[in-house]
Amino acid sequence: MFAKVLIPTDLSEASIVMAERIGEVPGVREVVLFHARVSAGPPPADEPFRRMQEALQRQGIPAEVSIAESDGTSVPEMILRAAAEMGANLIAMGVRDQGLLRNLFSGNVAAAVLRDAKTHVLIVSQSGGGGGPLFARLLVPTDLADPAPEVRSVLEDPAGSGTAVLLHVVEPERAGTEREAGDRLAALCENLKPTGRRLTAMVRTGSPARTICAVADETGASAVVIPRIGKRDAPGSAPLGSVTAGVVGCIKSPVLVLAVPVHLRIETRELRRDEFALAEEIWTDYHQLKADPETDRIFGVFADETLVSVARCRRHPDGYEVDGVFTPVRFRGRGYARRAMDALVEACQHDTLYMHSVRNLVDFYGAYGFVSIPESDLPPTIRARFAFALGEMEGANVQPMRRAAGPFRRNKA
Repeated sequence: MFAKVLIPTDLSEASIVMAERIGEVPGVREVVLFHARVSAGPPPADEPFRRMQEALQRQGIPAEVSIAESDGTSVPEMILRAAAEMGANLIAMGVRDQGLLRNLFSGNVAAAVLRDAKTHVLIVSQSGGGGGPLFARLLVPTDLADPAPEVRSVLEDPAGSGTAVLLHVVEPERAGTEREAGDRLAALCENLKPTGRRLTAMVRTGSPARTICAVADETGASAVVIPRIGKRDAPGSAPLGSVTAGVVGCIKSPVLVLAVPVHLRIETRELRRDEFALAEEIWTDYHQLKADPETDRIFGVFADETLVSVARCRRHPDGYEVDGVFTPVRFRGRGYARRAMDALVEACQHDTLYMHSVRNLVDFYGAYGFVSIPESDLPPTIRARFAFALGEMEGANVQPMRRAAGPFRRNKA
Protein backbone atom coordinates (compact mmCIF):
# COMPACT_ATOMS: atom_id res chain seq x y z
CA MET A 1 0.00 0.00 0.00
CA PHE A 2 2.83 2.40 0.82
CA ALA A 3 5.53 0.85 -1.35
CA LYS A 4 6.92 4.13 -2.73
CA VAL A 5 7.14 7.12 -0.40
CA LEU A 6 7.97 10.72 -1.18
CA ILE A 7 9.48 12.63 1.73
CA PRO A 8 9.53 16.36 1.00
CA THR A 9 12.44 17.92 2.83
CA ASP A 10 13.39 21.49 3.56
CA LEU A 11 16.56 20.05 5.18
CA SER A 12 15.16 20.80 8.63
CA GLU A 13 15.40 18.51 11.65
CA ALA A 14 11.68 17.74 11.27
CA SER A 15 12.14 16.15 7.85
CA ILE A 16 15.17 14.23 9.12
CA VAL A 17 12.98 12.80 11.89
CA MET A 18 10.49 11.71 9.23
CA ALA A 19 13.23 9.83 7.38
CA GLU A 20 14.31 8.17 10.61
CA ARG A 21 10.77 6.89 11.28
CA ILE A 22 9.53 5.91 7.84
CA GLY A 23 10.53 2.28 8.44
CA GLU A 24 7.69 2.11 10.98
CA VAL A 25 5.22 2.44 8.12
CA PRO A 26 4.31 -1.04 6.83
CA GLY A 27 5.23 -2.02 3.29
CA VAL A 28 7.71 0.75 2.42
CA ARG A 29 10.14 -0.43 -0.27
CA GLU A 30 11.70 2.76 -1.56
CA VAL A 31 11.90 6.44 -0.63
CA VAL A 32 12.48 9.57 -2.65
CA LEU A 33 13.88 12.53 -0.72
CA PHE A 34 12.50 15.54 -2.55
CA HIS A 35 13.83 19.05 -2.14
CA ALA A 36 12.30 22.02 -3.97
CA ARG A 37 14.57 25.00 -4.46
CA VAL A 38 12.74 28.28 -4.28
CA SER A 39 15.48 30.59 -5.51
CA ALA A 40 18.79 30.62 -7.33
CA GLY A 41 21.93 30.37 -5.22
CA PRO A 42 24.38 27.84 -3.90
CA PRO A 43 23.24 24.20 -3.93
CA PRO A 44 21.80 22.79 -0.70
CA ALA A 45 24.21 21.35 1.86
CA ASP A 46 24.99 17.65 1.54
CA GLU A 47 24.97 16.90 5.28
CA PRO A 48 21.15 16.71 5.80
CA PHE A 49 20.77 14.48 2.75
CA ARG A 50 23.57 12.22 3.98
CA ARG A 51 21.92 11.92 7.43
CA MET A 52 18.57 11.02 5.90
CA GLN A 53 20.04 8.48 3.49
CA GLU A 54 22.02 6.84 6.30
CA ALA A 55 18.88 6.68 8.46
CA LEU A 56 17.03 5.00 5.61
CA GLN A 57 19.87 2.56 4.97
CA ARG A 58 19.75 1.51 8.63
CA GLN A 59 16.08 0.64 8.07
CA GLY A 60 16.91 -1.32 4.94
CA ILE A 61 15.15 1.11 2.63
CA PRO A 62 16.81 2.31 -0.58
CA ALA A 63 16.56 6.03 -1.20
CA GLU A 64 17.22 8.51 -3.94
CA VAL A 65 17.53 12.29 -3.78
CA SER A 66 15.59 14.51 -6.15
CA ILE A 67 16.25 18.25 -6.24
CA ALA A 68 13.87 20.40 -8.29
CA GLU A 69 14.79 23.87 -9.44
CA SER A 70 12.25 26.64 -9.05
CA ASP A 71 10.01 26.97 -12.10
CA GLY A 72 7.71 29.69 -10.83
CA THR A 73 5.20 27.36 -9.21
CA SER A 74 4.73 27.11 -5.46
CA VAL A 75 6.60 24.55 -3.35
CA PRO A 76 3.39 22.59 -2.54
CA GLU A 77 2.60 22.38 -6.26
CA MET A 78 6.14 21.14 -6.97
CA ILE A 79 5.79 18.48 -4.28
CA LEU A 80 2.42 17.28 -5.53
CA ARG A 81 3.62 17.18 -9.13
CA ALA A 82 6.70 15.18 -8.13
CA ALA A 83 4.57 12.69 -6.19
CA ALA A 84 2.32 12.18 -9.20
CA GLU A 85 5.18 11.84 -11.69
CA MET A 86 7.08 9.39 -9.48
CA GLY A 87 4.00 7.30 -8.70
CA ALA A 88 4.36 7.80 -4.94
CA ASN A 89 1.82 5.91 -2.83
CA LEU A 90 2.42 8.12 0.20
CA ILE A 91 3.66 11.62 0.91
CA ALA A 92 5.28 11.61 4.36
CA MET A 93 5.95 15.01 5.88
CA GLY A 94 7.77 15.93 9.03
CA VAL A 95 6.64 19.20 10.61
CA ARG A 96 8.20 21.21 13.40
CA ASP A 97 4.90 21.60 15.22
CA GLN A 98 1.62 19.84 14.44
CA GLY A 99 -0.10 23.11 15.36
CA LEU A 100 1.26 24.60 12.14
CA LEU A 101 -1.50 22.75 10.31
CA ARG A 102 -4.34 24.53 12.10
CA ASN A 103 -4.94 26.84 9.18
CA LEU A 104 -5.19 24.66 6.09
CA PHE A 105 -5.51 27.71 3.89
CA SER A 106 -2.40 29.43 5.17
CA GLY A 107 0.88 29.62 3.31
CA ASN A 108 2.20 26.64 5.25
CA VAL A 109 3.71 24.10 2.84
CA ALA A 110 2.63 20.98 4.76
CA ALA A 111 -0.92 22.30 5.15
CA ALA A 112 -1.17 23.10 1.43
CA VAL A 113 0.15 19.67 0.42
CA LEU A 114 -2.28 17.93 2.77
CA ARG A 115 -5.18 20.03 1.52
CA ASP A 116 -4.61 19.36 -2.19
CA ALA A 117 -2.99 15.91 -2.31
CA LYS A 118 -4.56 13.14 -4.39
CA THR A 119 -2.69 10.40 -2.56
CA HIS A 120 -2.23 9.32 1.06
CA VAL A 121 -0.45 11.76 3.37
CA LEU A 122 1.32 11.09 6.67
CA ILE A 123 2.10 13.97 9.03
CA VAL A 124 4.56 13.47 11.91
CA SER A 125 5.69 16.30 14.15
CA GLN A 126 9.34 16.68 15.08
CA SER A 127 8.56 15.64 18.67
CA GLY A 128 7.25 12.35 17.27
CA GLY A 129 3.83 12.48 18.91
CA GLY A 130 3.16 9.99 21.68
CA GLY A 131 6.26 7.88 21.10
CA GLY A 132 6.51 4.21 20.17
CA PRO A 133 6.08 2.74 16.68
CA LEU A 134 3.80 4.80 14.47
CA PHE A 135 1.33 1.98 13.83
CA ALA A 136 1.36 0.43 17.31
CA ARG A 137 -1.76 2.06 18.82
CA LEU A 138 -4.08 3.31 16.12
CA LEU A 139 -7.18 5.43 16.54
CA VAL A 140 -9.55 4.93 13.60
CA PRO A 141 -12.66 7.14 13.51
CA THR A 142 -15.57 5.56 11.63
CA ASP A 143 -18.99 6.61 10.37
CA LEU A 144 -20.10 2.96 10.78
CA ALA A 145 -19.96 2.25 7.07
CA ASP A 146 -18.02 -0.78 5.89
CA PRO A 147 -14.35 0.30 6.03
CA ALA A 148 -12.74 1.17 2.72
CA PRO A 149 -10.06 -1.27 1.48
CA GLU A 150 -7.38 1.29 2.35
CA VAL A 151 -8.52 1.37 5.99
CA ARG A 152 -8.75 -2.40 6.13
CA SER A 153 -5.25 -2.67 4.71
CA VAL A 154 -3.85 -0.57 7.55
CA LEU A 155 -5.73 -2.56 10.18
CA GLU A 156 -4.97 -5.97 8.72
CA ASP A 157 -1.31 -5.49 7.83
CA PRO A 158 0.73 -8.40 9.28
CA ALA A 159 3.16 -5.93 10.80
CA GLY A 160 0.34 -4.38 12.76
CA SER A 161 0.38 -6.57 15.84
CA GLY A 162 -0.61 -3.71 18.13
CA THR A 163 -4.01 -2.29 18.95
CA ALA A 164 -6.65 -0.19 17.27
CA VAL A 165 -9.57 1.76 18.70
CA LEU A 166 -12.51 2.13 16.33
CA LEU A 167 -14.24 5.33 17.39
CA HIS A 168 -17.69 6.51 16.39
CA VAL A 169 -18.73 9.99 17.47
CA VAL A 170 -22.44 10.67 17.90
CA GLU A 171 -23.12 14.32 17.21
CA PRO A 172 -25.14 16.21 19.88
CA GLU A 173 -28.26 16.47 17.70
CA ARG A 174 -28.34 12.65 17.52
CA ALA A 175 -27.85 12.10 21.23
CA GLY A 176 -29.85 9.10 22.37
CA THR A 177 -28.69 6.88 19.51
CA GLU A 178 -25.53 5.74 21.29
CA ARG A 179 -26.80 2.23 21.99
CA GLU A 180 -27.73 1.65 18.36
CA ALA A 181 -24.34 3.05 17.27
CA GLY A 182 -22.60 0.77 19.76
CA ASP A 183 -24.34 -2.32 18.36
CA ARG A 184 -23.40 -1.38 14.80
CA LEU A 185 -19.82 -0.65 15.83
CA ALA A 186 -19.52 -4.00 17.63
CA ALA A 187 -20.71 -5.75 14.47
CA LEU A 188 -18.19 -3.78 12.46
CA CYS A 189 -15.34 -4.86 14.75
CA GLU A 190 -16.48 -8.47 14.52
CA ASN A 191 -16.51 -8.25 10.74
CA LEU A 192 -12.91 -6.99 10.76
CA LYS A 193 -11.49 -9.83 12.83
CA PRO A 194 -8.96 -11.33 12.67
CA THR A 195 -6.80 -8.35 11.85
CA GLY A 196 -3.63 -9.14 13.74
CA ARG A 197 -4.57 -6.32 16.08
CA ARG A 198 -6.63 -6.16 19.23
CA LEU A 199 -9.67 -4.07 18.30
CA THR A 200 -11.63 -1.96 20.75
CA ALA A 201 -14.95 -0.29 19.98
CA MET A 202 -15.69 3.12 21.47
CA VAL A 203 -18.73 5.41 21.13
CA ARG A 204 -18.60 9.01 22.31
CA THR A 205 -20.97 11.97 21.98
CA GLY A 206 -19.78 15.43 21.00
CA SER A 207 -18.22 17.49 18.24
CA PRO A 208 -16.55 14.93 15.94
CA ALA A 209 -13.15 16.61 15.43
CA ARG A 210 -12.69 17.73 19.03
CA THR A 211 -13.82 14.37 20.36
CA ILE A 212 -11.42 12.48 18.08
CA CYS A 213 -8.52 14.64 19.25
CA ALA A 214 -9.52 14.21 22.91
CA VAL A 215 -9.74 10.41 22.55
CA ALA A 216 -6.34 10.36 20.80
CA ASP A 217 -4.84 12.04 23.86
CA GLU A 218 -6.77 9.82 26.25
CA THR A 219 -5.73 6.56 24.59
CA GLY A 220 -2.16 7.61 23.81
CA ALA A 221 -2.73 6.93 20.13
CA SER A 222 0.50 6.48 18.19
CA ALA A 223 -1.33 7.63 15.04
CA VAL A 224 -4.81 8.62 13.91
CA VAL A 225 -5.97 7.04 10.63
CA ILE A 226 -8.73 8.99 8.92
CA PRO A 227 -10.13 9.23 5.37
CA ARG A 228 -9.59 12.46 3.44
CA ILE A 229 -13.31 12.83 2.73
CA GLY A 230 -16.18 11.31 4.66
CA LYS A 231 -19.61 10.62 3.24
CA ARG A 232 -21.05 13.77 4.78
CA ASP A 233 -18.66 15.93 2.72
CA ALA A 234 -18.27 13.75 -0.36
CA PRO A 235 -21.15 15.41 -2.28
CA GLY A 236 -19.33 18.74 -2.10
CA SER A 237 -16.23 20.12 -3.74
CA ALA A 238 -14.09 20.80 -0.65
CA PRO A 239 -10.61 19.23 -1.05
CA LEU A 240 -10.64 17.98 2.55
CA GLY A 241 -13.59 16.86 4.65
CA SER A 242 -14.73 19.09 7.50
CA VAL A 243 -14.08 16.47 10.18
CA THR A 244 -10.63 15.60 8.82
CA ALA A 245 -9.73 19.29 8.57
CA GLY A 246 -10.85 19.77 12.16
CA VAL A 247 -8.85 16.78 13.37
CA VAL A 248 -5.70 17.99 11.63
CA GLY A 249 -6.19 21.33 13.35
CA CYS A 250 -6.24 19.94 16.89
CA ILE A 251 -4.41 16.60 16.83
CA LYS A 252 -1.08 16.10 18.59
CA SER A 253 -0.47 12.55 17.41
CA PRO A 254 0.84 11.68 13.95
CA VAL A 255 -2.03 11.51 11.47
CA LEU A 256 -2.41 9.37 8.36
CA VAL A 257 -4.91 10.89 5.92
CA LEU A 258 -6.04 8.24 3.47
CA ALA A 259 -7.16 9.20 -0.04
CA VAL A 260 -10.15 6.89 0.04
CA PRO A 261 -12.46 7.10 -2.98
CA VAL A 262 -16.09 7.70 -2.00
CA HIS A 263 -18.69 6.33 -4.38
CA LEU A 264 -21.93 8.28 -4.22
CA ARG A 265 -25.27 7.23 -5.63
CA ILE A 266 -26.60 10.28 -7.49
CA GLU A 267 -30.36 10.33 -8.01
CA THR A 268 -32.33 13.09 -9.74
CA ARG A 269 -36.10 13.03 -9.34
CA GLU A 270 -39.22 14.95 -8.42
CA LEU A 271 -39.72 15.37 -4.68
CA ARG A 272 -42.73 13.89 -2.94
CA ARG A 273 -44.94 16.21 -0.92
CA ASP A 274 -43.57 14.83 2.33
CA GLU A 275 -40.06 15.82 1.16
CA PHE A 276 -40.86 19.50 0.54
CA ALA A 277 -39.40 20.38 3.94
CA LEU A 278 -36.01 19.24 2.62
CA ALA A 279 -36.24 21.80 -0.17
CA GLU A 280 -37.16 24.51 2.34
CA GLU A 281 -34.00 23.66 4.30
CA ILE A 282 -31.98 24.13 1.11
CA TRP A 283 -33.74 27.47 0.53
CA THR A 284 -32.92 28.81 4.00
CA ASP A 285 -29.94 30.61 2.46
CA TYR A 286 -31.88 31.51 -0.69
CA HIS A 287 -34.65 34.00 0.11
CA GLN A 288 -36.09 31.51 2.62
CA LEU A 289 -38.60 30.25 0.06
CA LYS A 290 -41.53 28.14 1.17
CA ALA A 291 -43.01 25.24 -0.78
CA ASP A 292 -46.70 24.87 -1.57
CA PRO A 293 -47.85 21.34 -2.44
CA GLU A 294 -50.91 22.76 -4.21
CA THR A 295 -48.93 24.76 -6.79
CA ASP A 296 -45.35 23.46 -6.81
CA ARG A 297 -43.40 20.74 -8.51
CA ILE A 298 -39.91 20.50 -7.03
CA PHE A 299 -37.06 18.57 -8.58
CA GLY A 300 -34.03 17.60 -6.59
CA VAL A 301 -30.66 15.93 -6.81
CA PHE A 302 -29.74 13.49 -4.05
CA ALA A 303 -26.18 12.38 -3.35
CA ASP A 304 -26.84 9.19 -1.44
CA GLU A 305 -29.55 10.47 0.94
CA THR A 306 -28.49 14.12 0.98
CA LEU A 307 -30.48 16.67 -1.04
CA VAL A 308 -27.83 18.82 -2.73
CA SER A 309 -29.72 20.90 -5.31
CA VAL A 310 -33.31 21.86 -6.14
CA ALA A 311 -35.35 23.58 -8.83
CA ARG A 312 -39.03 24.49 -8.67
CA CYS A 313 -41.82 24.96 -11.20
CA ARG A 314 -44.74 26.89 -9.68
CA ARG A 315 -48.19 27.10 -11.23
CA HIS A 316 -49.66 30.62 -11.22
CA PRO A 317 -53.17 31.51 -12.39
CA ASP A 318 -51.75 32.70 -15.70
CA GLY A 319 -48.60 30.70 -16.26
CA TYR A 320 -45.78 28.53 -14.96
CA GLU A 321 -42.71 30.03 -13.29
CA VAL A 322 -39.33 28.39 -12.75
CA ASP A 323 -37.54 29.57 -9.61
CA GLY A 324 -35.78 28.30 -6.51
CA VAL A 325 -32.92 26.85 -8.56
CA PHE A 326 -30.33 26.61 -5.83
CA THR A 327 -27.32 24.58 -4.73
CA PRO A 328 -25.74 25.32 -1.31
CA VAL A 329 -22.20 26.65 -1.56
CA ARG A 330 -20.57 23.50 -0.19
CA PHE A 331 -22.11 21.39 -2.98
CA ARG A 332 -21.33 23.65 -5.92
CA GLY A 333 -19.01 22.81 -8.79
CA ARG A 334 -20.34 19.28 -9.29
CA GLY A 335 -23.03 19.96 -11.92
CA TYR A 336 -25.95 19.38 -9.56
CA ALA A 337 -27.92 22.46 -10.65
CA ARG A 338 -27.75 21.29 -14.25
CA ARG A 339 -29.13 17.89 -13.22
CA ALA A 340 -32.02 19.53 -11.34
CA MET A 341 -32.87 21.74 -14.33
CA ASP A 342 -32.64 18.76 -16.68
CA ALA A 343 -35.31 16.97 -14.64
CA LEU A 344 -37.54 20.04 -14.35
CA VAL A 345 -37.52 20.98 -18.03
CA GLU A 346 -38.00 17.39 -19.13
CA ALA A 347 -41.04 17.01 -16.85
CA CYS A 348 -42.53 20.44 -17.65
CA GLN A 349 -41.61 20.72 -21.33
CA HIS A 350 -45.24 20.69 -22.50
CA ASP A 351 -45.97 24.05 -20.83
CA THR A 352 -44.61 27.50 -21.56
CA LEU A 353 -42.23 28.37 -18.73
CA TYR A 354 -41.27 31.82 -17.43
CA MET A 355 -38.57 32.89 -15.04
CA HIS A 356 -36.64 35.81 -13.59
CA SER A 357 -33.01 34.91 -14.22
CA VAL A 358 -30.06 36.51 -12.53
CA ARG A 359 -28.22 38.12 -15.42
CA ASN A 360 -25.02 36.11 -15.11
CA LEU A 361 -27.07 32.91 -15.52
CA VAL A 362 -28.86 33.90 -18.73
CA ASP A 363 -26.56 31.68 -20.81
CA PHE A 364 -27.06 28.77 -18.39
CA TYR A 365 -30.83 28.90 -18.82
CA GLY A 366 -30.43 29.62 -22.51
CA ALA A 367 -29.11 26.08 -22.90
CA TYR A 368 -32.60 24.90 -21.93
CA GLY A 369 -34.35 26.99 -24.56
CA PHE A 370 -35.12 30.04 -22.41
CA VAL A 371 -34.88 33.34 -24.26
CA SER A 372 -34.79 36.87 -22.88
CA ILE A 373 -38.04 38.81 -23.11
CA PRO A 374 -39.20 42.28 -22.05
CA GLU A 375 -40.74 42.55 -18.62
CA SER A 376 -44.08 43.40 -20.23
CA ASP A 377 -44.24 39.93 -21.80
CA LEU A 378 -44.41 38.21 -18.42
CA PRO A 379 -47.86 37.03 -17.27
CA PRO A 380 -49.21 39.56 -14.73
CA THR A 381 -49.02 37.35 -11.62
CA ILE A 382 -45.46 36.30 -12.41
CA ARG A 383 -44.46 39.88 -13.22
CA ALA A 384 -45.91 40.97 -9.87
CA ARG A 385 -43.33 38.88 -8.03
CA PHE A 386 -40.72 41.46 -8.99
CA ALA A 387 -42.92 44.51 -8.61
CA PHE A 388 -40.38 45.92 -6.17
CA ALA A 389 -38.13 46.64 -9.15
CA LEU A 390 -40.74 49.22 -10.35
CA GLY A 391 -40.22 48.41 -14.00
CA GLU A 392 -36.44 48.48 -13.78
CA MET A 393 -35.45 44.85 -14.05
CA GLU A 394 -31.97 45.78 -15.23
CA GLY A 395 -31.32 47.68 -12.03
CA ALA A 396 -32.44 44.64 -10.06
CA ASN A 397 -29.91 42.49 -12.00
CA VAL A 398 -32.78 40.33 -13.21
CA GLN A 399 -33.66 39.29 -16.74
CA PRO A 400 -37.16 37.97 -17.58
CA MET A 401 -37.03 34.82 -19.73
CA ARG A 402 -39.45 32.47 -21.44
CA ARG A 403 -39.26 28.94 -22.76
CA ALA A 404 -41.87 27.96 -25.31
CA ALA A 405 -43.57 24.61 -24.84
CA GLY A 406 -41.81 21.93 -26.80
CA PRO A 407 -39.40 18.98 -26.62
CA PHE A 408 -36.44 19.35 -24.30
CA ARG A 409 -33.17 19.51 -26.19
CA ARG A 410 -30.43 21.36 -24.37
CA ASN A 411 -28.58 23.73 -26.67
CA LYS A 412 -24.80 23.48 -26.67
CA ALA A 413 -23.39 26.49 -24.82
